Amino acid sequence: MRETDIVSARCRVALLGFGTVGAAVARRLTGSESGPPPAFHLTHIFDRRAPQKRALLPAPGVTWTTSIDEVLHSGADIVVEAIGGVEPAAGWIRAALLAGTSVVTANKQVVARDGADLLTLAARQGRQLRFEAAVGGAMPIVRAIGEGLAGDRITRLTAILNGTTNAVLSQMEATGSALDDAVEDARALGYAEADASADLDGHDARAKLAILCGLAFGLRVDPLQIEARSTAAISQADFARARERGATIRQIAYADYDRTTRLLTAWVAPIEVAEGSIFARTAGPQNAAVITGVHSGETGIFGAGAGGDATAVAVLGDIAAIAKDRSAIVPSPALSRDFRVRSSDFRLDCRLDIPALVEAL
Repeated sequence: MRETDIVSARCRVALLGFGTVGAAVARRLTGSESGPPPAFHLTHIFDRRAPQKRALLPAPGVTWTTSIDEVLHSGADIVVEAIGGVEPAAGWIRAALLAGTSVVTANKQVVARDGADLLTLAARQGRQLRFEAAVGGAMPIVRAIGEGLAGDRITRLTAILNGTTNAVLSQMEATGSALDDAVEDARALGYAEADASADLDGHDARAKLAILCGLAFGLRVDPLQIEARSTAAISQADFARARERGATIRQIAYADYDRTTRLLTAWVAPIEVAEGSIFARTAGPQNAAVITGVHSGETGIFGAGAGGDATAVAVLGDIAAIAKDRSAIVPSPALSRDFRVRSSDFRLDCRLDIPALVEAL
């Protein structure tokens, strides 16, 4: 087989954004980090600073561009959206689907806000929209809920969904450092953005939790319906009090749905978790989740939740899933708005809202 035939047989991928995640995806797709090129062909990279960044990835055959139209009309099989933010990302995902291109995104804000509509559009266009990287980094929780546990009725989710905040809190626990110093350490390691407020204040985790509520409970939840309490005020005095009670502190995302009363209890907050529990053992940028189902009981899942390389693992997994069957259609979800939302009235030192299983793990 000629080299040109091999290239044309590969799944053609165009990338939007060459930041932390985009650069990690590009390195993997071009094989610049690990041996021979994979079975995908990176054709285009869109970035507003493409002329300045192209030297960071010496990859012959890749077209760098500052024109989104060039990407949308490139003939790519898959567009990977890694620019972040709601707009123009949502509009570009929509435009790619309308152009007949499947999309992989790591954008939790877009999926939380517009995911249901975009999935409906993808199904109508006969294309796929996949978003494993939007929740949990390398922890495959989207597939676990959407596919692996699809035969069960899930009743509860308890999770650490923000690797940045977990890196900060576990650093404070391990070293006795102040929160600001732990944030600087996380930033230096590539786990935190220049502005870490969305992570610390719980806005990132509640967007992810809203996505999971759609997958687990069939509910269309606006992230703003989920109460988020900030971690920014946690101090070493709080850790000292937690240690006296045999606990430590983690940012927990929690959702419980009573289908009989159509009542969703959902919140994100820093709370005490028992020493030795799955969440206390989750350190650094790791994520963890316990998924409770009527028939399967408790299913635990764990994985790297922050950083470009971890997120790239999930992106590449979605690309591979699409490449296996490019004509597959993922049915659009039927999400209900007929439910009520409440948060729990709890304190930092109150662990009664966390299921007994979590305390025991």
